[in-house]
Amino acid sequence: MALRNALMILMFPALMVVAGVAFTAAQPQVPWSLGATLVYTPYLVAALAAIVGGWFKCPRIVLMAMLIAGAHWVVQAFVAGVNIHDRGPEITVIYAGLAVLFPLNAALVALKADRGLLSLGVLSRVLFAGLQIVALLVVWDAGETARTLTDEVLHTRVFHKDLDYWSLLPQPALMLFALVCAGLLARAVWKGGVLDGGLFGAVAVSALALHAAGDGPLSSILFSLAAIVLLAAVGQESYRLAYIDELTGLPGRRALMHDLMALGNDYTVAMLDVDHFKKFNDTYGHDVGDQVLKMVAAQMMRVTGGGRSYRYGGEEFTVLFARKGVDSAVKHLDKLRQSIEAASFKLRDKDRPKTKPENPKGKKNTKRLASNQANDIVSVTISIGAAPYEDGVSPQDALKAADQALYRAKDGGRNRVSV
Repeated sequence: MALRNALMILMFPALMVVAGVAFTAAQPQVPWSLGATLVYTPYLVAALAAIVGGWFKCPRIVLMAMLIAGAHWVVQAFVAGVNIHDRGPEITVIYAGLAVLFPLNAALVALKADRGLLSLGVLSRVLFAGLQIVALLVVWDAGETARTLTDEVLHTRVFHKDLDYWSLLPQPALMLFALVCAGLLARAVWKGGVLDGGLFGAVAVSALALHAAGDGPLSSILFSLAAIVLLAAVGQESYRLAYIDELTGLPGRRALMHDLMALGNDYTVAMLDVDHFKKFNDTYGHDVGDQVLKMVAAQMMRVTGGGRSYRYGGEEFTVLFARKGVDSAVKHLDKLRQSIEAASFKLRDKDRPKTKPENPKGKKNTKRLASNQANDIVSVTISIGAAPYEDGVSPQDALKAADQALYRAKDGGRNRVSV
């Protein structure tokens, strides 16, 4: 499941990175008229990403879109049309400073929690970026001594020149981009965050755009791709919020109804319910109840027979078998029932200290979990009701039929499949 989730998160960002590498390697010839239009494309796409990110309360997307648009503006204002081999102050100070500072600012953006566009964290990052621009402009206009010193700092070589001879990016910028991209990639895989995957793709493609800053409209194309990655991340995140259950990671009821409407007239639907779940919650608490729901969901993700699992609500789940009759579906449902019955985990007190506390002599520790739950081995069973599609029956009626079969399974003693 974790691997599949990581692949889904990183698929589009990786595709844009590959496209960016292909564009950079091919260096396509763009007609002058199209090139003049492409200059404005990153601004438009970044503005759209910022607007959509703001609408969905994703300040990291807004800040990254602003960073991409700002970087594109610097390239167009100071690098475009300049001979990159002359090593003028536009290249040695402004461009090199942008190349080094971009990954640092991207890391600051990525590490920020999404807490509102007007939060202190957002405003401080915007102010910090503005101060960096002012500082570069001051150095650029300060005179030869300041420019030379800044040039030496920004082009410091920690490793051999073979590491950076092929790129306009100075060696510190290449190293920072590599570290930040690796960190964002690891964060996206570890946390399973769609926005983290989008930020990784945007930073990686932006590195290619800065590498191609002296290649005419190519940098505009690449900055546009970086902003498109952000747009796609917001779209994917909004889909997740609308269709995916946050606790279990399963598709939710809205996704179920959408799929039912799209199936036509050949399917079997099953309703599942965790047996005695209310009593379980009362005994162990809601936190442990959530663990149980996650455990059940993890088993349901492995359902065989082509079934797709959903969380219907509370302790109720649904499995949908497209193009499969009820007799065939029941075999896979019973296999799922057995796998959940066999699954278990050991409860541990989340507040238990790392070291054993010392009790005063003669004083008994009366703080105990219900039923000594910190050491309990927990397992649950489920009851399942299945119903096939019937002519003239709506998806809602099919779900009601499956629900009625579920009640029969409970009345029959639970931990069984009923049709």
